Amino acid sequence: MLPDEPGARSLQDCDLPARWAHRPAWTVLDTDFQDGRRFLNTWSAWRDDPNRPRMLHYVGIAAGGIRLGSTGLHASETSPETTALQALKQELDAHCQDLEPGFRRILLEHGSVSLTLCLGSVDAMLGEHAFQADTLYACAPANKWTAQLLARRCRRGARFWLSVPPEGSHSALPQRLLTTLLQTAGFQLDATRDNASSFAGRFDPTWNTPASRHRLRQETPVPGRCAVVGAGLTGASVAHALALRGWQVTVLDQDASPASGASGLPAGLAVPHVSVDNNPRSRISRSGIRLMVQHANRLLAIQRDWMQSGVLERRPDGTALWHPEAAWVKPRNLVQAWLAHTGIAFVGNTKIASLQRSDGLWSLRDVQGQKLGPFDEVVLANAMGCRAILKAANAHDEQPYLPDSELADKMSALQAIHGTLSHGTYAEAVPGLPETPANGNGCFIPHVPDVAGEQWCAGSTFEPDGLVAADTWAQHALNMARLRHLLPGVGAELAETLDRGPVSQWSATRCVTHDRMPLVGPVDSDTDGWLWLCIGMGSRGLSFSALCAELLVARLCAEPLPLELSLSRSLDANRVRRKRKLTSSD
Repeated sequence: MLPDEPGARSLQDCDLPARWAHRPAWTVLDTDFQDGRRFLNTWSAWRDDPNRPRMLHYVGIAAGGIRLGSTGLHASETSPETTALQALKQELDAHCQDLEPGFRRILLEHGSVSLTLCLGSVDAMLGEHAFQADTLYACAPANKWTAQLLARRCRRGARFWLSVPPEGSHSALPQRLLTTLLQTAGFQLDATRDNASSFAGRFDPTWNTPASRHRLRQETPVPGRCAVVGAGLTGASVAHALALRGWQVTVLDQDASPASGASGLPAGLAVPHVSVDNNPRSRISRSGIRLMVQHANRLLAIQRDWMQSGVLERRPDGTALWHPEAAWVKPRNLVQAWLAHTGIAFVGNTKIASLQRSDGLWSLRDVQGQKLGPFDEVVLANAMGCRAILKAANAHDEQPYLPDSELADKMSALQAIHGTLSHGTYAEAVPGLPETPANGNGCFIPHVPDVAGEQWCAGSTFEPDGLVAADTWAQHALNMARLRHLLPGVGAELAETLDRGPVSQWSATRCVTHDRMPLVGPVDSDTDGWLWLCIGMGSRGLSFSALCAELLVARLCAEPLPLELSLSRSLDANRVRRKRKLTSSD
């Protein structure tokens, strides 16, 4: 334990680690994160407990920012316990740089400890969540609104520990009023209390609590069997997230090997989207890249498989913007690393034609009529291919799987966009070759390690017409034309030099949605037999896939979301499609 009484007392009063023993997952809400004391204590207790839950979810809200330097740990202390805590603190420190308001998902212990840091006012951040905590650490609420928000985030029976401000402080309530406020919200206080600076007890209202107004699962399912259709970045990231939680996952793909489609490009860029108004696409892309970088750091070899090189973005107005957090990645290697988890089985050469639900379980059939299953859950992550499966399910089953007209409309609006990437090795020295990737109208990655020598990549095109895209040399010419504008001063000479060396083209098809944002979530959340979608990454698979997987699995497993509830609606598969009104000029 950290050398502070409140940190140790909060664990003891909440009966941890005893209460989480042998549970598949445990969720802690801490509305007074600030210096991270309680998190470090809880993380340390989880580490040392042989009966710990497979997953520890910790949501920390910091209204006044993060101050990890004030945890009470001192470098001069050399006890084994303090040394171990110092190591945990240093690991946490590395993830808490450049924090901004909103949510930040941090994966620790190879993904088994999920920390969601929320920077903002307590009431606002609580309103952006929809989970239920098993343990609550908090400051005593100063009004009934905060007390009710805390109550909404607690599971019945959850133990809580509340710090009480000293009497006379501006946020302190008289003890009698505070007790009444807590009891009115459903918090039952322990009968014995020997410390005036804290309350402990359990959340157990004497009335029936209403179901959540959000269409989200409230009970964590027992890990079972899940089928994921599609073995690209999207399907592999979903499969990996489920396997970390103890699910047995079968990944099915029509091709013989994973990442045979759009995820098989030689190298791609993970670059944040930038907008003047910091719109949802921009915020979501930044969150997605941070998660992808965490996975790459853990699973891939730096400089061989990926590099957080930074990327120079050339803006349409002629200005340039440097993205230090951006990276180049070999997507195929990331897919293979995700699928290497022992809880995942890959089955290739299997094109799914239909699916059916019976007696609470799913079964799938391939185009040869072979039945696969049963599965407790099914996730469609096969881009454009999901439309045929859902159409077949609607035609051959009494219960349609596209009951929502808006979702059916969005399925019909999916668009196949073809892309060609030019790549090759250098046959001669290139004067003025950039050291880092560039992005804008096209992209250029100058230094990609390859067994045949250092490789370059340029592109890729964005072509809706399949016949036009089939002329790959014409698409290559477009890539070289964009390169001339992307790198003013050196682009023209560079393009000519690259064309004199060995050049190849790589082509694939991307799936794009009606608003260029992925569709993530259940097809129909009003039924018990949820079927899940995770599609439509477009040309931002490296930016979106890890976050979309974390969001989908959080909803499937009734966990804290990795981003704000209001922001997650921009990815919801059942969001309203806003159609552009036709005008006389259209």
